Amino acid sequence: MSSLYKIKPDGELLEIERAPFSDEPKELENFVMKNERILGNIVLLNRQVKLPDDNRIDIWGLDTLELRPVIVELKNVITGIEIIPQILPYYSFVKSHPDSLKFRALSDEKFMSKLASLEIDREKLDKGLEGDPKVILVAPRFKKELLDVVDYLNFDIELVEIYRYKTDVGEFLVIVNKPQSTAPAKATVKVMEEWNWEKYQKEGVSEKKIEIAKGIKDQLDIIVEREKIPIEPIFRKLYIPYQSGRSNVFWIDLGYTSWTTGDILITFYLDKKPYLEAEGIKIEHTKTKWNEEYNLWSIFFNKAVDLSPLIPLIKKSYEYVTGQKL
Repeated sequence: MSSLYKIKPDGELLEIERAPFSDEPKELENFVMKNERILGNIVLLNRQVKLPDDNRIDIWGLDTLELRPVIVELKNVITGIEIIPQILPYYSFVKSHPDSLKFRALSDEKFMSKLASLEIDREKLDKGLEGDPKVILVAPRFKKELLDVVDYLNFDIELVEIYRYKTDVGEFLVIVNKPQSTAPAKATVKVMEEWNWEKYQKEGVSEKKIEIAKGIKDQLDIIVEREKIPIEPIFRKLYIPYQSGRSNVFWIDLGYTSWTTGDILITFYLDKKPYLEAEGIKIEHTKTKWNEEYNLWSIFFNKAVDLSPLIPLIKKSYEYVTGQKL
């Protein structure tokens, strides 16, 4: 694990003290529940969800992009492949009992209010909660043995390392890292092949909407290649994220409003709301939307237009997500 240092005005290095979360079911759990955005596009619902066999899911929620259940398993120690047998019963239960968890979601006003702010309606929620669950494992660090096998498993697992430091003035710094699998790239081909333009159409997305999305993606691909931005597009369920490693930088959304009507939108992670006119960005679009809680800015299109004016925002989004200057 890396060390963290503070540079004093005179140039002296001062090592910042590590302050691990004290226990699995309390401190780390409370932190994740209060700061769900560190896990990505996730809205968390319940903690310590009791199953019929008396096992408990640490945290359960919804992936708001892929519209499917999320199981969050927390560990406050370095974790390896021993975690896999533990999470299998959780995955099996959530996948085979969608109605029991759906009831919890629909009866929770705070949860439903968050989804409403993201414009996820009851119909989308019903369909999403019946999807295959995604598992997020949270620990201070993961052993290489787990990184070696995670992409070969028959269900989707994301690894998130969270570790904490305490400064000399009593504040805490939290480091969040999403380590990459060491498996060969071919191991993930099955995920990439599941969704494509033909699959979208079979699922009910209109030809017009797909045509607009194709035009937008073609332009984004050209921009990314020309500007040498190290990200890759991947077809997912009703959206196409451009990723750095496993992190979404921005994405094309085909599922907004309706699968058959409405706009195609591009959504960016940004540190603050952009003002197009003030920043000299002139681009034909229908509207924009800023979600301050999640630092998400979306721009809507009802046809394919020239996207080159968005290059500064594409670069800002990359830098904001990765912390790397272009």
